[in-house]
Amino acid sequence: MFKPNKLRVAICCACLGSPLVSMAQTETSTEKTPKANNVEKISVTATRRETTIQEVPYSISAYGGDALKEAGITDFSSLARSIPGLTLTDVGRGKNGISSGIIMRGLNLTGGAQEDFTMTTDPVVSVYLGETPLFANLELRDMNRVEVLKGPQSTLYGSGSLGGTMRYIPNKPEFDEVSGKVQAKLSSTDGAGDLNHDVEFVLNVPLSDTFAVRGVVTQLENGGYIDSDYIAGLDANNQPTGEYFTAEDINDEDVSMARISARWVPTDDTEVLLTYNMQKDEVQGSSASSEALDSYETAAKIIEQFERETNITSLVIEHDLGFADLTSATSLTKNEAQSKYDQSYNYGFSSWWGPYYISYYGYTGGVSPEAEVIVGEKTYETDTITQEFRLTGTTAQDIDWLLGVYYNSVDFNTVAYDYVYGLDAAFNIVNPVATDVGYGNLQETEFEDYAIFGEVTFYPTDKLSVTAGLRYFEQNFYAKQEVLLPACEEFWNTTLGFFTCGDAENAGIDNRGYAAGQDEKDFSDLLYRFNVAYDVDIDTKLYLNISQGFRHGGANGLPTTGIFGESEDYLFFEPDKTTNYEVGIKGNLLDSDVYYSATAYYIDWEDPILLVQSPNGGFPAMINAQSAVSKGIELEVNARLSDAFKLNVGYTYTNAELTEDFITPGGSLGAVDGESLPGIPESTLVSSLHYQQALGDGMFSAQIGVSFKDEFTTGYQMPSIFYEQGYDEIPSSVLWNASAKFAIDSWSVSLFAENLFNSDAPTASDGDGKYITDTAAGESKAGEQYSISQLGDQLYRVRPRTVGVSVSYEF
Repeated sequence: MFKPNKLRVAICCACLGSPLVSMAQTETSTEKTPKANNVEKISVTATRRETTIQEVPYSISAYGGDALKEAGITDFSSLARSIPGLTLTDVGRGKNGISSGIIMRGLNLTGGAQEDFTMTTDPVVSVYLGETPLFANLELRDMNRVEVLKGPQSTLYGSGSLGGTMRYIPNKPEFDEVSGKVQAKLSSTDGAGDLNHDVEFVLNVPLSDTFAVRGVVTQLENGGYIDSDYIAGLDANNQPTGEYFTAEDINDEDVSMARISARWVPTDDTEVLLTYNMQKDEVQGSSASSEALDSYETAAKIIEQFERETNITSLVIEHDLGFADLTSATSLTKNEAQSKYDQSYNYGFSSWWGPYYISYYGYTGGVSPEAEVIVGEKTYETDTITQEFRLTGTTAQDIDWLLGVYYNSVDFNTVAYDYVYGLDAAFNIVNPVATDVGYGNLQETEFEDYAIFGEVTFYPTDKLSVTAGLRYFEQNFYAKQEVLLPACEEFWNTTLGFFTCGDAENAGIDNRGYAAGQDEKDFSDLLYRFNVAYDVDIDTKLYLNISQGFRHGGANGLPTTGIFGESEDYLFFEPDKTTNYEVGIKGNLLDSDVYYSATAYYIDWEDPILLVQSPNGGFPAMINAQSAVSKGIELEVNARLSDAFKLNVGYTYTNAELTEDFITPGGSLGAVDGESLPGIPESTLVSSLHYQQALGDGMFSAQIGVSFKDEFTTGYQMPSIFYEQGYDEIPSSVLWNASAKFAIDSWSVSLFAENLFNSDAPTASDGDGKYITDTAAGESKAGEQYSISQLGDQLYRVRPRTVGVSVSYEF
């Protein structure tokens, strides 16, 4: 593994700040080697072999470690604004900490602000930290590079993906010398009450010629900038007092992160890497504002809370067997989170709130609360075990091959309760679960995945390669979801004897308004990949790639009888599958001063799994549409304009739409044939201009970047049954960032501005429909009245302009 040969030598990759690109060729070429650019050079291992982006025969983007530092990219939100074709449904660190919100090639679960709903299937885009499949957004610190592989990667990676794969690859411990970095950032956000700070420390210590350790520690705090004049007063028993208070800067963030790695090379043929990664997030408040108020004001009645701790332990062993390289990757991941969030407006504007709750306050002698205050509380816990074995080799007949086996076990549990403060007193009941619990949701999921995968690449000529790959997998999935409606059941059934709120078979037996759905299913399938690549010359590659992706189905635990009864067809959802067709060209021009890449793709999405709210009770549920397609183009150009200037441009066009009428499990119309999928901008563009020049004994550099995101919708239009629960129109947005740095010896000082022109562009919404009352048509809102229309309509916006200074010292 550690002895260079023709297939393993890393050839230069030229980085121009935005996606890094290859500007050189392998040693096997018989033609003249082109000039190498004097820019940052990296290698990529997207194909499980060390190579260059130019040699990878499909669409890939990469960001090197130096480029990440220069651009100030430390989390996925900033990364998504720098990689062409990558989109994030950005709803803030709290909610994105539960679900990734990553969108690639038009494949998306939801376009609205539902990312705090836990999903019982895999994400559309798989994410790796080193060799570990990752299911949480983490800080990108001390990274060697980030690779973005577009399209399904089921025959190369153990964790198969539906739309693409992202790889965060940290720096390994080095054996040569003690080294490290200390960096401190201080910044100010417009409208924030406190300064932001970010401190990072990296240390590499070789303990011998064959053993070294490396660690990184980060602590950051971001000041809040969201204000609320609607914080509800509560007494000692959490009963509303009817008073409202003002709270400023309620969305603070506090993140602590640490990673330590130990690298051991006991022989020339063996390498062992043990890594532990921990991150703890504490987020106060939501980054959502109210669509009815000024830009960064919210009508939140409580200060929301989110806490999460993620622990990842991985062991990677690589060994050169002579005929092949063996890799064993073992990882243990534990992700725990808890959140507290405002549900007041979600309940208060729902159609069932008046008929079954508000209208009967005091009906049996109870006392109505002084205000509507509904608080949701959730806890999450995920335990994951992953094992992958992989062999890569080359035969004497110029055939490259890869063979892998993969095992993944996931145990997921979540408990959620909504507390309607004052509800028990209003109904004059004793709540069978806990005081004022109106709704409970308990999920339990167990998932096992066994897979064997592999690829063979044949080179009929020096210019032509043909690759075929297969993946066979067997999956076992068990899901149970329980719904509780205790106050409803206690009032309507136990007290009044009118009807049950849970499933009918539980009436009179379980007074919690109990309903449940559970299922255990086995899935198996055979996926394929076929690729043909042709080197027109040393600077130009053409390719055709066909690949497939798959996700397992699952269960939704919803009531099927009672006042909130949903169709029994809502209890389960089926697997979905994608087949990706793409053709592309990539290459170098002008003696390698310009790199370009162009890809056209077409994806057939069978039985797409979508996250919605059920029609009768508004319960989160995953259901299948019938079919959809996504087609588009991806363009990247990276050019050296002069010795001092570099320019990068990336553009993506996406057209993702349903190809059949979307009929819900209950038989209602979800959306019509041809309607766009939610959350998908038609066009996105990222670009950056870089300048570098010697200044005295040091080096001065500066860059300015821009990202454009086209308009998109967050749901389906009328007459969709889901219109009121999620439809909104998000306008297009343009964001600018800029920075300037002076470096001398081991010191550097940077000035930076994020969101340079202080845009307040929206990023997501939970939908307009339910918050608009058409009084002219006789509509009215039950319960607490508000003088401002759409007061509870949540709209997420980009963080205001943030300007700061960064100082670092490397040794």
